[in-house]
Formats: sequence, structure tokens, C-alpha cells
Amino acid sequence: MEAYGLLMIAAVLFCVLLAVLWICLPFAVFGIKDRLDTLIKLQREVLKARL
Repeated sequence: MEAYGLLMIAAVLFCVLLAVLWICLPFAVFGIKDRLDTLIKLQREVLKARL
């Protein structure tokens, strides 16, 4: 029974960690989006200048 208790604690901690990541990930993705748009714009300008 003691192993079951440790397993339950590990499962709860894993679920809490997963929930925190699930909540934070969209903000990280949208935060990177502006930087990626800027990089794409700069890359297009460089490619256009080469031609």
C-alpha cells in the first residue's frame, strides 16, 4: 500500500506540472510569433536585395 501512495503522489505532481505547462505554452507561442514574423520579413528583404 505504501508504494501505491508514492505512485499517487508522483501522478499528482506530474499532473500539476502538466497543467502548468498547458497554461503557459500558448503565451510562449504567441510571444515568439512576433519575433518569427520579424525574422521572416528580414529574410525576405535580404533575399530580395540579392536578386
